[in-house]
Amino acid sequence: MLPVGSPLQYDDMTFPMPTNDNTSSWDRRDFFKVSAATVLGLMFSRLPAMAGPFTREDFDKLVPADKKLSPEWVKSLFARGTPEVLRGSELKYVGMPIGGIGAGQLYLGGDGRLWHWDIFNQPLKRPKPDDMHYRSPLMPGSLLEQGFALRFKSGSSVQTRRLQSGDWSDITFRGDYPIGRVAYADAASTVSVTLEAFSPFIPLNTDDSSLPATILEFTLKNSGAEKVSVELCGWLENVIGLYSGKNFVGERINEFTRTDRTLQLNCTAREMTPGEPAFGQEADAGTMTLMLLDAGAADAGSAAIQMDAVFPEASEARASAPLNQKLIGALVRKMELSAGAEARVSFVLTWCFPNLSLPKLGRIGRHYATRFAASRDVANHVAAHQARLMSQTKLWRDTWYDSTLPFWFLDRSFLNTSILASSTCYRFADGRFYGWEGVGCCEGTCGHVYHYAHAIARLFPDLERVTREKVDFGLAQRADGSIRFRGEFNKAPAIDAQAGTILRALREHQMSADAGFLRRNWPGIRRATEWLLSQDGDNDGIITGAQHNTLDTDWFGPVAWLSGLYLASLLAAAQMADEVGDAEFAVQCRKIVAVGRTKLVADLFDGEYFINRVDAAKLEAINSGTGCHIDQVFGQSWAFQVGLPRVLPEKETTTALKSLWRYNFSPDVGPYREANKPGRWYAMAGEAGLLMCSFPRRDWDYARAKGKGVEWAAGYFNECMNGFEYQVAGHMIWEGMVMEGLAVTRAVHDRYHASRRNPWNEVECGDHYARSMASYGVYLAACGFEYDGPKAHIGFAPRLTPDNFKCAFTSAEGWGSYSQKSENRNLKSEIVVRWGRLKLKTIALQGESASSASVSLAGRSVPVKFKREGKTVLLTLKKPVTISAGEKLEIILT
Repeated sequence: MLPVGSPLQYDDMTFPMPTNDNTSSWDRRDFFKVSAATVLGLMFSRLPAMAGPFTREDFDKLVPADKKLSPEWVKSLFARGTPEVLRGSELKYVGMPIGGIGAGQLYLGGDGRLWHWDIFNQPLKRPKPDDMHYRSPLMPGSLLEQGFALRFKSGSSVQTRRLQSGDWSDITFRGDYPIGRVAYADAASTVSVTLEAFSPFIPLNTDDSSLPATILEFTLKNSGAEKVSVELCGWLENVIGLYSGKNFVGERINEFTRTDRTLQLNCTAREMTPGEPAFGQEADAGTMTLMLLDAGAADAGSAAIQMDAVFPEASEARASAPLNQKLIGALVRKMELSAGAEARVSFVLTWCFPNLSLPKLGRIGRHYATRFAASRDVANHVAAHQARLMSQTKLWRDTWYDSTLPFWFLDRSFLNTSILASSTCYRFADGRFYGWEGVGCCEGTCGHVYHYAHAIARLFPDLERVTREKVDFGLAQRADGSIRFRGEFNKAPAIDAQAGTILRALREHQMSADAGFLRRNWPGIRRATEWLLSQDGDNDGIITGAQHNTLDTDWFGPVAWLSGLYLASLLAAAQMADEVGDAEFAVQCRKIVAVGRTKLVADLFDGEYFINRVDAAKLEAINSGTGCHIDQVFGQSWAFQVGLPRVLPEKETTTALKSLWRYNFSPDVGPYREANKPGRWYAMAGEAGLLMCSFPRRDWDYARAKGKGVEWAAGYFNECMNGFEYQVAGHMIWEGMVMEGLAVTRAVHDRYHASRRNPWNEVECGDHYARSMASYGVYLAACGFEYDGPKAHIGFAPRLTPDNFKCAFTSAEGWGSYSQKSENRNLKSEIVVRWGRLKLKTIALQGESASSASVSLAGRSVPVKFKREGKTVLLTLKKPVTISAGEKLEIILT
């Protein structure tokens, strides 16, 4: 694509392009005049042009029928490529969350500095308007003094360099979430530095992935011909009572403590007024620790000034200052590096602020504070388990990227997991998982948002199980079976959230090792299903009454996407009913699905896509009508995620997806948004995206769809919202529309390129919007992944490079890699467990020409029964096996 600032060509004329991310610096109307002629997509110098050239006529219908995608760009969708390394101006917006799950928000910046210190229990409000941080991304800033600096001496030459921009001529950043890698080099320096920063992140191990801790591992290398003396200094300002300290008379205290292998700077504060101390009850009362691991020859220092790479002398073991003055402490690691040698130095930053309160919930506390009384205890835990925490985090990183899938795809489909480490998500003291929709936006772990977000259930399934048990089938479920979709924060249910919760219950059962979760929760699951059935008064599989949904209003009449979700949830309920022995209820659900599937197609499929029949008595209500709506076949998309039979027939479903590609995907959303102005900007003019709803039919348009509804809700139709786009992208890939699914995913990825905004902050209604964790569902689609823990079943049907494919997978009790390769007309597959264990009884693979199979575990033959079901081969092991970490199951289909 073109570099930012490059001109666009139209006929024989040249037009200037904007030089930043904010349309306020240029006239959008002028751009609209030429946008039909743009070489479209994001303007990145090292990426191929996305599409074009276009003429104005291509945009006569606002969304061009011919996307004119360039062959080079399409090729780049599938290419393995190389890991993207950011540098220069691409570093300015980078903010990778590197705290633990639900433990507060802390960013690693592009130059290695830590910023956005939201760990002090001061809930942030969402920006206004909602799309502000998309149009104008946050710039790095810090509430406190903190950083690292290097001093080294070679002969008589001494250099001091802070580890940040301005002090090194070459700084690069590579984000392999959960690990960020920053490299510092300079032609004038014989010493270079590499930083790997992360919080422990080990799928299925939620507690160790929820630590209020950030590990900063530095590698120092001497590329010169002489030995050098090196000092690495880390400093931290004591900001205990950052917000409330001005209300108390007290002091901050820095204490330096040494153990056999660590040196710690522990930051505390105390109130000095007589009587019952009140400061300790404040939200920002707590402790912070900076620790050197394997400290060796390390010194401690303290200063009440800004550090600016000042290396303090060794000081007393304790320092203090009044709450209204700065108090900064530092730790210094000293060593010598021989010519060509390198050494590692690890710092750990920990915090403990237990007094979390949230609006309407009051004091609910931090889960980590039930395990650790102070930050030094967290630090000691990390020190005691250093090798395991660091090696297993890196093992997951390496397992994820040891794949044949494109690097860009692996980045985008996984990095939204970092939302768990943002201030969108919390773990309460009582063990409850809780989330805003986006940071500070819309409370209550909203069911009709979070049921798009597949990452949590596949990586930390206990968080989803606890949400089903404590919230959905607990405090949020009413006597009639309906579920308040915001927990305790609303009274009414929503159709999509109710259906999604039933589908999630099946997924949570499948991501369990046994049937205990399902048996405990079946009464609530059945009541939830019965409430949905009550909304379908004539049992025809179509709901027509008031249908509240994720677009924040009640819709009326037969609505394809909501009834499709309803049918999918009935299939899920039927499968669960079978497993608990409730045969009569299973039959009831499947009978309605059979009727509803036929009626949905007959009444709502118009030959190109699924529509809604508007209730004539509710014309004032918002309804997409005959518009082409993004979620129209969402029920079938959900069915793929949990291995259900088809909800909607393949022919009509794929036709509908092709219509979404035709009518809703634009390589440049600018012309459409110029004609349909209401709504927020999550894709700017000149950027590609899948629109929420377009109106190709003459009988319906935005004005009719709006009815008398509020503009903010009707404006959703005109937006590009990432989570919905991922839902469709994944579904396209499941159905064989691989190029289209990748293109939709890549459009989001390119909109969040670091040259334009923070790649780790997908914005919707608030920062780090939870629905974006739907990107993991796109990954599962690319792998053709299926899993059922209680049945000990796993399956793969790769959509990309099936002749030579490799991917990471997770299960109820372990994770690892799956690979398959065609060799001499045979298909050789391997399942390798890297962590935990995997129980297996059946395995589903794609082997169209296979007629037999052989299986071995750790070199020992395993008897197997072979069965073909269409293109799928189902292998049933004579006896279930358990694959332990480090073991490999080999399969050969012949």
